[in-house]
Amino acid sequence: MKRMSILAAVLATAALVSQCQAESPFREENKACDPGCSKHGNCNGETGQCDCPFGLTGPTCTERLLPACHPSANASAIPAYGFWFPKNCECYRQLRALPGACPEVRYEGTGAPDFAPCLIDALLQRNLLCYQYTDRPEADQLSDSPPLNDSRIEWRHITPYPTLTEVLLPPDKWPTEVKTPDGGVWRPLSECPDSCNLRGWCQVGGRNYLGVHQPSEGPWCNCHSYYQGKSCEIANPYHCYRNCSRVGQCVRGWCHCQPGYWGHGCTRRKAYTSSGGWRPNHGEIKIYVYDLPNNVVHRREFNDNWALIDPMYLAEIEFMEQLLGDWSVRTENPWEASLFVVPTFTYWYSANVGNPYLVLDTVTRHLQQTSPFWNATDGRSHVFFATNDRGACKLQLAPPELQHSIKVVHYGLAPRRPYARHNNPEAGLHLTGNLALPGHRFEGFPEFSAEAIMEEHTVCYRPEKDVVTPNDLHPDWVKPENYVKTWALTVQPDGTRVVSRRPHAPERNITFFFSGYTKDKMLYSHGVRQAVHRLFGAGGKHNANGSHPRPDYRVSMPAPDAIDAMHRSKFCFAPSGAGWGIRLAEAMVTGCVPVIVQDHVYQALWDVLPYEEFSIRISRAELHGLVNILDDVTPEQLKKLQDGVTRWHRAFYWPSMLGGLAYNYTVTALKRRALRLWSEDYRHRRHVRRLRG
Repeated sequence: MKRMSILAAVLATAALVSQCQAESPFREENKACDPGCSKHGNCNGETGQCDCPFGLTGPTCTERLLPACHPSANASAIPAYGFWFPKNCECYRQLRALPGACPEVRYEGTGAPDFAPCLIDALLQRNLLCYQYTDRPEADQLSDSPPLNDSRIEWRHITPYPTLTEVLLPPDKWPTEVKTPDGGVWRPLSECPDSCNLRGWCQVGGRNYLGVHQPSEGPWCNCHSYYQGKSCEIANPYHCYRNCSRVGQCVRGWCHCQPGYWGHGCTRRKAYTSSGGWRPNHGEIKIYVYDLPNNVVHRREFNDNWALIDPMYLAEIEFMEQLLGDWSVRTENPWEASLFVVPTFTYWYSANVGNPYLVLDTVTRHLQQTSPFWNATDGRSHVFFATNDRGACKLQLAPPELQHSIKVVHYGLAPRRPYARHNNPEAGLHLTGNLALPGHRFEGFPEFSAEAIMEEHTVCYRPEKDVVTPNDLHPDWVKPENYVKTWALTVQPDGTRVVSRRPHAPERNITFFFSGYTKDKMLYSHGVRQAVHRLFGAGGKHNANGSHPRPDYRVSMPAPDAIDAMHRSKFCFAPSGAGWGIRLAEAMVTGCVPVIVQDHVYQALWDVLPYEEFSIRISRAELHGLVNILDDVTPEQLKKLQDGVTRWHRAFYWPSMLGGLAYNYTVTALKRRALRLWSEDYRHRRHVRRLRG
């Protein structure tokens, strides 16, 4: 009888455990929007608000944001807010008054901020030419490109920043012709086919978005981003993630989804609530993707133009394109997520040479006001991309709330200096007395300037929390006809891609290869490119006419046959540039062993990949002995390194159709940051407030 009681207790306990496991604190619950939302917008089931394309707002996306920047009162019109062609003066006034357009941000320390003060380029221009209708009230002003001699308009010069000022031009100063920056002449919109469908502007001559010169004998439509065709009638889906998953239409670079779908790429269908608060799943790390309103951040235009970007800066887009469809990692339920990815399109706001400080600050402020998940960890669980040249350099001068989040960058410069405490009045510049002195530092290097020394001691990366991800490559490097010079790709029946070296690949008869720019200023590549050009250039000891010539070493300025030459090289040089360098990824995809010379720079996926298996690392102090170092590598050792390149090279490119694994390894690196967050490795973690229901 006692044995039966024990058995009954065990069974009852098992049933209770099973019941507890079956009961989840999460419940699916989609919120409703205004019934008219779906005509122009997407009903966001998580917020119950109508998500709109940039330029429209309101519960049905029929209210014009920046109404004077629109060419028409029609809800399908696109606002134009650049300076390539004249706008209505009221447009620039509204743009300047837009909340967050030129935000007041804290920036500590001496020196000028390393970022532009406004998010919209036009606001930084001096004496913008604009017109204004004299017979219309303020609410009816439009940027509809009238004839220059229209009797209803007057012309002004306007300066939007730092304070908005206007000057009414006397009639004798009114323009009789307006030239566009591409060499064309601006014309009234009515002179172009179908008025460019209100999706572009009209001009004679000049160049299209691809840089192709257009005939000068007649007007043609220069289309805004997202559109092409003779009358801008074609919407290009390139600007929308996942081609809107075939359940939506790409409109202005934004997916207008079928009812029931919303979010980036129309990939959202479910929203959740939780009775137990935020409970990240520690058994399977999940990532949640924010769908921020387009009026907060979006893939914006570059001054009325297509945002054509060098592919090497598109890692954020490549990562998001794959993450949005990867439901083995992604979750629609933020209450169970461990990490929160925040699409910010940083490059679209900072370009390659700017600092993403301002757009990160803008998005951070929005999340502080709207996201309980941000506030639960003060942003430590949130992920931002900063894949411009120098990434997040000088971020220690920013407010603390901006420093906490995980930054995904290409530039892992982390000199051996403590990160500045925010209450330090010098804010990161207090260690300058311990820096090297200008002048001679390394054998074979030109002399260093104080500016160069300061530059290389800027903190750009925090290895305890940030991630270095590979840059994207120009398609030429991975297109099939080049890729197969070294690699044989086999697709298994289960879809698995197996890559191996081609048995009859080109002979690697170049010992060492580098073709790349150098500059006089030593802050470029920390002097490394200058030093290697000295070694092999005119007057160098390893030059063909030098004391120790090495014809098997090829060093030059950029060469047109670089891809082919790297497929025939044993070792390839991988220095940095103005920030991160592209040569590491290029070497790996061409099967060449990279020789990395980047002091204090953490390389892409350094904590995930075994660099010792596929690369040579040399400090600047040893660079003068480069030839001896590589000569000491035995054929057997070279073979091992090449085998390592074979095994790991797929981690350095993104296209999945060729088996690229950059996305996969980046996700792995992010998951490790979640583990570090839970292990209290982040500074001041003990002060974090937990979110509970």
